[in-house]
Amino acid sequence: MKWVAIVHNDFDGTASAAVYARAVGELPTSLLFTEPTRLGKLLQGFELRDAKRIVIADLGINASTFDVILKEVKRLVSQGAEIQWFDHHVWKEEWKKALSEVGVQVYHDTTTCGAGVVHKVMNPNDEVSEVIARADCSVDIWLHDYPLGEKLRRVIENRREFEWKRHVMEKFFRGVVWDEEFERVLIETVNKELKGYNGLKDYARVIEVNGVRGVVAVRWKGPPDISYASQYLMARTGAKFYASVNGKSISFRSSSIEVRRFAEALGGGGHPLAAGAGLKAPLLKYVLYKLGYRKPMLDWAVKVVEETVRKVGIVEYQKTKAQ
Repeated sequence: MKWVAIVHNDFDGTASAAVYARAVGELPTSLLFTEPTRLGKLLQGFELRDAKRIVIADLGINASTFDVILKEVKRLVSQGAEIQWFDHHVWKEEWKKALSEVGVQVYHDTTTCGAGVVHKVMNPNDEVSEVIARADCSVDIWLHDYPLGEKLRRVIENRREFEWKRHVMEKFFRGVVWDEEFERVLIETVNKELKGYNGLKDYARVIEVNGVRGVVAVRWKGPPDISYASQYLMARTGAKFYASVNGKSISFRSSSIEVRRFAEALGGGGHPLAAGAGLKAPLLKYVLYKLGYRKPMLDWAVKVVEETVRKVGIVEYQKTKAQ
């Protein structure tokens, strides 16, 4: 059976593809990495070839992209595609209904990570997939209860190249979850990460909105990644939420505030405590940022975040029994 994987460009997307491949006993003919905000555009340019099964995993839907996505999956199904969608982000019920009505098989579960959804549905008895999913969920949904997850996340997201993620996915498919190569990459990454923490303060600014402290940052090059950096900066400053921009998108993190509400106000979505949205910076500020002048874009980002938080309001995260 030939199939194509379209997954999120991170550990969870990579793990989801690997777990699915182990379930069907075959690697995908094509492995495409993308972001939720870019999924609609990717599907617009997607044409069916030999592989008729399309597997989408760890990619949530945003209100701003849903209409395009629905139109394109409907087109692909009409051309003979079988589409399976595995996700764990927050969805509206009408999205699931609309996709199901055009023939998409939707598997949605907010209690686990993307790879966890695939594992539950496709091969719940596979021990290797269980290890991969547990490690992935540990960091992807902020459980931090399985040390292998912290190590694999650093290994996988150390390099942005898609070829590296495919290489890791193929190792997982073969049953290799840790080896000497991963160990070397981990050591290199941790050394870079430790150096990177020292410079984060130059990219960030502490703000206060409605009596709640936050941190706003412009993106930096290299380790640490956004999740570890956000935890570090919030801990150092006593902030309750974190936001960072790169000129094309904005990401939010928190351990106690529903930041998904902020992302939704900007046309995005995600998890209650980790979310994001597409957000283009003014051209001049973006150019200056790329040239090394961070202040103009940081000033703009602070204004956007402050206005969004004031408009939406701050809501404490309430963990449900299912989560």
